[in-house]
Amino acid sequence: MKREHNIVRNQHKTRYMPGLDGLRAVAVIAVIIYHLNPQILSGGFLGVDTFFVISGFLITSLLLHEYRETGSIDLKNFWIRRFKRLIPAVVFLLMVLVSYMAIFHLERLAVIKADFIAALIYLANWWFIFEDVSYFEALEANPLKHLWSLAIEEQFYIIWPVILLLLLVLVKRMSRIWLITFGISLVSLIVMIVLSVPLEDNSRVYFGTDTRAHSLLIGVLLAYIFPPFRLKKEIDTGSKVVLNLIGFVTLGILIYMFTFVSASHYWIYAGGLYAIAVLTSLLIAASVHPSTFFANKLLGNPMFVFIGQRSYSLYLWHYPIIVLSNTYFVAGQVPIYVIIIQVILTFVMAEVSYRFIEQPFRRNGFKAFGFSDVINRTRLIVVGALGVMMVLFLTGVLDDPIDKVLETREQQRDYEEMAFTSSIKTIEQSIVNEESIRTLEPLFIGDSITVDIQDEVLYRMPYATVDGEIGRQLWDVETLIQGNYANYTETDDIVVLQLGTNGVIAVDDMQAVIDQLDEATIYVINTRSPRDWQADVNSMLNEITENNENVHLIDWFGISEGHPEYFSNDGVHLTPLGKQVIVQEIVDKIDEMSLE
Repeated sequence: MKREHNIVRNQHKTRYMPGLDGLRAVAVIAVIIYHLNPQILSGGFLGVDTFFVISGFLITSLLLHEYRETGSIDLKNFWIRRFKRLIPAVVFLLMVLVSYMAIFHLERLAVIKADFIAALIYLANWWFIFEDVSYFEALEANPLKHLWSLAIEEQFYIIWPVILLLLLVLVKRMSRIWLITFGISLVSLIVMIVLSVPLEDNSRVYFGTDTRAHSLLIGVLLAYIFPPFRLKKEIDTGSKVVLNLIGFVTLGILIYMFTFVSASHYWIYAGGLYAIAVLTSLLIAASVHPSTFFANKLLGNPMFVFIGQRSYSLYLWHYPIIVLSNTYFVAGQVPIYVIIIQVILTFVMAEVSYRFIEQPFRRNGFKAFGFSDVINRTRLIVVGALGVMMVLFLTGVLDDPIDKVLETREQQRDYEEMAFTSSIKTIEQSIVNEESIRTLEPLFIGDSITVDIQDEVLYRMPYATVDGEIGRQLWDVETLIQGNYANYTETDDIVVLQLGTNGVIAVDDMQAVIDQLDEATIYVINTRSPRDWQADVNSMLNEITENNENVHLIDWFGISEGHPEYFSNDGVHLTPLGKQVIVQEIVDKIDEMSLE
């Protein structure tokens, strides 16, 4: 079926743009793969930027065409169409999530209650900023976190038509309107650059409407100069060749970006996202022209069109399905059969939403949920039941049972951890010379993993100095050593460095820390962290150990491979067994090097 938002009307006919749905398919597939495993497609999050540029282009094209034909823009009618297009699917998603979580994840409902409200009123992005939520942090993943982008789009749909109408009425000349819009996009870019910080979590920049508006506005700028309603189906061969070439080249570059760009790369916040939006606008130009092979045959192939038509539903459903099912497994070590089930379930729920919620509501509004036939009655009963669950949740009726479940489960976890910790302390540590190890005075510097293992380290090496800090980054360590541990520079001094959980590490910065420690015997622990920077961090640590004779690698990534029992569900922090194993490996390595 031809979708309203992919249709551009002119005086003579209605033209559907299959290439645009094909591009949506590419974008949503990239996002889904990124959320399944960022190690596979570390830049898949850029698919959201593709959606932003498409939205800016398409909405502005429709508004410009309406103004051209009628001399005005019916804002009320536009907002009603957007309401019918977007809100029913989100409400259905939230209803299902409340019902599912009330049965299977009751303890998490209380935690994300405010997130539900923020999602309903399309302010999720600003709520996450206010709550200091990280987009890139996998710990305690929120099944609604992906709705930040829909909030930005809805805010754009409310504000932009008013601004555009004022520009058309007051400024009139399209060249001046283009310059004004371009200027606004540059302001958004500048705000992003000013607020971003190298080597830190830039979620504030990533979530902000102010800092992401430029991607939408790049699409707007394309609509000014390349409106679909002015494109001719018959153009000369040379122009076709150029458009096809632009399409293939820009699509290739975008796929390369999806594959190799990382959210930890500072350049994407220092103008990179703006450049990617410009690249995407060129790709859109090639995707919407009615004369090109690229638009009609490649991106417009039936499979891509099918996926693209359901891209909104796929985006809505994939993330909560992945997040909630992953709670039963260690992050980064989810079995392949589970991933296959996640993908299948995503497509099934997206199809249900598309066929039985989105399409009927778009065509018939609330009449689609009447009593006129069996299908409508069934739909009304199901949606009504889900709605009751959500109302009970939002009004606090479920809060008391949630609190009781939380208290019971917390007590059980505490009991299990105490019992297990007590039992492992009785295990005889006979692999190395315990007496010699207990007399050592090593220095441990690290992040939350070092905090995790502190008690186990001090149990094995009571004279050790353990300096761990949650969220610690490498750039904090150079100052820390200079101020507190400048005397750890001799061959007999032992320093254990555990870093890389929270972000990328630059080789030069790590080498500067190594140089500070001079001739000390240094052990670096590589990372197992299901983030897109894991491979970069471990590769850098390999390089450091190869280039420095006094630096030795403890391969925690390799040791822990295939051992989900070492980790809590986040795939990073350690269970009591994991703490014991990693400390034993450190002790073994120190003992091994002392014998050489």
